[in-house]
Amino acid sequence: MKKFLALGLAVFLLWAVPAYGADLRMEISLRLTSDGVDVTEGGLRPDEEYRFPILVQYEDEVPSHLREEEMEGKRLSVTVRQGGGLINTPRIETEGGRYYLTVRTRPLYNTGTQELELLVRLQNKATGGEISRDTARLEVGSLRMPSDVAESLGEGEILRVDNRSPVITAPQFRLLAEKNSYRPVTLAGEGWEYTVNVTDLGARNLYSTPAINRELVEKYPEQEFRFLSFPAEPDFGAPGVFSMDVSDAVQEFGGEFYLYRLLGNRLYYLKSQYDEEAGLLTFRPSQLGSYVLTHRELGSLELTGVSAPSQGSGEEIPQNPDTGRSAKGPALAAALALLTGLSAAALSLRRRG
Repeated sequence: MKKFLALGLAVFLLWAVPAYGADLRMEISLRLTSDGVDVTEGGLRPDEEYRFPILVQYEDEVPSHLREEEMEGKRLSVTVRQGGGLINTPRIETEGGRYYLTVRTRPLYNTGTQELELLVRLQNKATGGEISRDTARLEVGSLRMPSDVAESLGEGEILRVDNRSPVITAPQFRLLAEKNSYRPVTLAGEGWEYTVNVTDLGARNLYSTPAINRELVEKYPEQEFRFLSFPAEPDFGAPGVFSMDVSDAVQEFGGEFYLYRLLGNRLYYLKSQYDEEAGLLTFRPSQLGSYVLTHRELGSLELTGVSAPSQGSGEEIPQNPDTGRSAKGPALAAALALLTGLSAAALSLRRRG
């Protein structure tokens, strides 16, 4: 379940306020979130929503949350000056009479960050004339794994991927390959491990999520499901051994596991092996993607959602993946928007300030 960051966005604008007999100044600044994350250092992560309280300060008074009663004859607007493709349309909203700037980043899991620049303006409501303005500059994207993580590992040790910094760089892969005498390296995240050769790899984004597809679950209410998705679809060029931990699903699945991968707008059956003693389901992909695990073979399937956009970088992540599907496995009917559904599951859980 994602945590949506509620960040302090202080905005100071200049205009005359007779009741105060002073200028109202409004400027943008970012403050720490409730869990201590500062976006000026870490930036905004993909596919998350951020709500920035808009504050106002009169002369030397302490900044306070801008309220509707202070906006008589005025209006706020926001314009994207750079990085429009990184976010959905930003919104200025009110809740409980207080103003917020809401920004939702798009599910673009590349291997670097890009700059987002927003212009906030205070305008005269009747004439549209600008009273004051300021800008906010933020980085958007997945963070790179700290350099000391790879440096601290010894030969044969597992590299744990942190979703807060899931990008492994080319120098880090090179170091891992050297430490392991160019033999396969094991990468691991929440509920999965992938043992693969990392020699001569460029940067890869290994962000993963178990978010569910609501439409699929509602379409098959009697079916058991587990989901695991790698939105960046990192390609390693040659097959590795991928293991999913299914130990906690054995009872509800009845020891039966059917694995599918979404590729484009179709689901493909994947051959896999279940190790009952270890509680692992293994298969051999060269590219990681979006997986659906269930306890019975799926019938004809048509979802109504829209196809998910491309998540990877065309320059750094190859776009011609090996699906890992069996030539004898069942091909399912068109399935639209599984990735969109995976990320959309958390939208209703937005935290309100």
